[in-house]
Amino acid sequence: MHIAITYNAQAFRTVIAGMDAAAAGAFRAQVASALNAAGRAAHHAIIAPLKAQTGLTGGTIPRAIHDRPADAGGLAYSLVTRGGDISLKYFGAHEGGGGVTARPRGATTYFGGAFLTSGRKGHRRKSPKLGGHVYRNVDGGRWGGKIAKVKSGVYIPQEMVRGAVVKAFEGVVAAQLDPAVGRVMTLIAGRR
Repeated sequence: MHIAITYNAQAFRTVIAGMDAAAAGAFRAQVASALNAAGRAAHHAIIAPLKAQTGLTGGTIPRAIHDRPADAGGLAYSLVTRGGDISLKYFGAHEGGGGVTARPRGATTYFGGAFLTSGRKGHRRKSPKLGGHVYRNVDGGRWGGKIAKVKSGVYIPQEMVRGAVVKAFEGVVAAQLDPAVGRVMTLIAGRR
């Protein structure tokens, strides 16, 4: 999934071709530069709302979003992220009271019957085999039975295209991209 800042209108493509011819090939490069500036600003603008929306802290979100800059050959700036259902481990999970408490989407949530540690009651400790992840017994509570990892239900690609993240993205694009492209068009039109 990705969000792309791009102009796809046929009319704009025709204008680009005319402007590019008038600017001896420089117009597309200048529009790409404007797209890249707006794209970098949008990248930085969505980090804080995406952290708040997902409940993830630290450098997880900045590491998850990758930029694909525009160039004269492709007038699109993309913010790309991948990923599935994020493990509860990354949401400040801690065990207690017969389950695990974590903060997916920034809301404290209790997962009854889930665990982070292993061992008999009174002698429980973190196990390297569990890797700090949250698990739940799926074998009817039998000691030594099957366990399954408990996930948060948070998907970064889905969170990027809704809520405060989209508002931040659209705000930057509206404030920076249209004026920047307009300035480039004015400069090129002045050269004609």
